[in-house]
Amino acid sequence: MDSNGTQKCAFIGHPVDLDIFRSYIRFLKPDKTYRDELLVKLFEWMPSYKAKDFFDLGFNGTKVVDASLYMVPFLPEMRDIKVKRVIEKIDKVLALAALEGCTVAALGGFTSIVLQGQEANFAQKHNIKITSGNSLTAAIIVRSIESITRKFGIDLAGSTVAIIGASGDIGSACLGYFCTRVKRVYATARSVPTLKDVVERHRSYMTCDIELSDDNREAIDNANICIFATSATTYLFTAADFKPGTIVCDASAPPNVKVRGAFRSDVFIYHGGIASIPFPLDVGFDLGLASPNTFYGCQLEGLLIALYPELPCSWGRGNISREKLDVYLKKLEECPGMDVAFSIENDMYTEEQLDEHAGIVGKKCD
Repeated sequence: MDSNGTQKCAFIGHPVDLDIFRSYIRFLKPDKTYRDELLVKLFEWMPSYKAKDFFDLGFNGTKVVDASLYMVPFLPEMRDIKVKRVIEKIDKVLALAALEGCTVAALGGFTSIVLQGQEANFAQKHNIKITSGNSLTAAIIVRSIESITRKFGIDLAGSTVAIIGASGDIGSACLGYFCTRVKRVYATARSVPTLKDVVERHRSYMTCDIELSDDNREAIDNANICIFATSATTYLFTAADFKPGTIVCDASAPPNVKVRGAFRSDVFIYHGGIASIPFPLDVGFDLGLASPNTFYGCQLEGLLIALYPELPCSWGRGNISREKLDVYLKKLEECPGMDVAFSIENDMYTEEQLDEHAGIVGKKCD
């Protein structure tokens, strides 16, 4: 906790692509331009640092915490070729956060993937709770699917859902949730044997038909709802690849679906795992969000744990049980002003746009 005795949370993140980092450099040096090669080198050389402080954040008007945003300068594609260097940067930012009084650290994006399997060691080393934030992210995703299908008049129980990246933490949580709520699930992963192990954990209560595959194209061709939760660092599809009437929840960062220049009114694509909040978190530069009053679920889970220390942290791969997901679904409902957000690129969907999609996507789905 900080010097005033207030619980404090660390939001730990990184730019999801070079464009985001370039915008941050423009924020710092508006009169300078840099070649991409130099920007990448700057990433390698830069230490982790604190970008912004936030104060008195809360949802019920009485219980509040402080927070700080810390940036770990690396790009997702560096996690394989520079893994030792990236871990060193995360280690240093955890030390900095703990020194500044943070009791919880939410590892955003690929920082949680890089540290996977080592969370307990780093939590003990720095005496700080660590969470990937994947439980709340998954809760926001499943709630968003339920919300948008209701609005579009789509029968969720009769739907086919494709989960791309179903063996990961978020994907497996979505699988465990929807396997009792939809007609069929197409689940994909790079390793089908690993995917089979995930499915077996849900087999005892599964009520839907399920297809397992490493063929993402087959999955999206047969589904009317697609959830992307992969660790891929490049686009897998474009908006043009989906059949009319498809709902696409792209919860990957960087995104798996390219939408720029390929808008379609008969397909509804949105960024998954993002919540609207009743207070602004304006960092002053582009974080890939459509509004200061929206934020990533992975970071907000850290904020909730600081507010409600009894909440469980999210660690590892495929460890989000149905019980843990239910805990965060309930907490999502209990926090006034916190709800799912529907946005694409840097734009929020308006109610008029949602109504327009409802009239087209809903009919095409039928």
